[in-house]
Amino acid sequence: MTLIRSLNSTYGRIVAAYIVACCTLWIVLLIVLPQAIMADYSFWHEVTSADRATLENNLEKQYVDLQLMDLKIKRLSGGEEGEGESLADLEQLRASLAGEIAAIEAQLAGQDDGPRQEYTFKNYTNLGERHLGIFLKTLVASAVVTIVALLVCYPVVYYIAKCATPSRAALIILGLVVPYWVNEILRTFAWLMILSYNGLLNVFLQSTGLTESPILFLSGNSGVLVGMIYAYILFMVFPIYNTMETLDDNQLDAARDLGATSWGIHRDIIIPHAKPGIAVGCIMTFMLSAGSYAVPAILGGTTGDVWFTQVIYAQFMTSRNWNVGSAYSIMLLLVCLGFVLLVMRIARVRLQDIVR
Repeated sequence: MTLIRSLNSTYGRIVAAYIVACCTLWIVLLIVLPQAIMADYSFWHEVTSADRATLENNLEKQYVDLQLMDLKIKRLSGGEEGEGESLADLEQLRASLAGEIAAIEAQLAGQDDGPRQEYTFKNYTNLGERHLGIFLKTLVASAVVTIVALLVCYPVVYYIAKCATPSRAALIILGLVVPYWVNEILRTFAWLMILSYNGLLNVFLQSTGLTESPILFLSGNSGVLVGMIYAYILFMVFPIYNTMETLDDNQLDAARDLGATSWGIHRDIIIPHAKPGIAVGCIMTFMLSAGSYAVPAILGGTTGDVWFTQVIYAQFMTSRNWNVGSAYSIMLLLVCLGFVLLVMRIARVRLQDIVR
């Protein structure tokens, strides 16, 4: 209420109401509602006709076992010798088997012929070994992309912000931005032509004698990692540049006059000052890499799904299993949120520092 009164006094009721309405719609339609729907879908599990068929098959097997049990009991009751089993044991086993049959019949009686939904964590707990491996590989590869992008960007950003003249810095920034005027998919296809079996890189390596035969860059994860770094490196550059540019040059001059080494200046002055930008760059690069679909789909080769987003896409569009796809999406979202909190804790920055 204090905020609304402040907006009313500053901008008037009409403008204040417009601002509040826009912010409310933004929060509800773009943040809360999509995630709430996805979370709701993720907890619903459909008991389909396939599950019913499984129950019916189990019931049929149980009835066969019950008939065999009755035959054994009849033989023992008639004086025939058993296989080391007493009549009381067989009677007890028969009662247990009859209880299992009754439970399955009750389960079938509660089902319709069509699918039935139940609210459960099954979509989260049924993550298979193959999908779990792809999930973990996606997280590790995204972390690698983030680390490499940071190591590559930091010296470049330092040169632009603190070493280059204004005209040269503007020229370098223009050179960084111009490739991003082209669509991401087109840039990824360009890397596909560069890294392909008969692509530019293999032609260069063979023509210079560095390799005797072409290298399969697209058979593993190397092509995907290169494409990821190229696609999202700019999201590491600008947050660091924005914070590093605000550092007063007089602090650096004073440190040099006092005999500080170059590494000491970076460790004690530049990096602590640029921590919010480094945190934002790492968060954006990791989340974009983990959530990318086009780059791994194009540069991942023909070996199947190499990125967890491909698994999610297959669940939605191929298997038509929106519940499992939603659960996988929520899992990826939670891990990305955990990465944000981890980076904030490591960098010792607050949310206010990141959003500045």
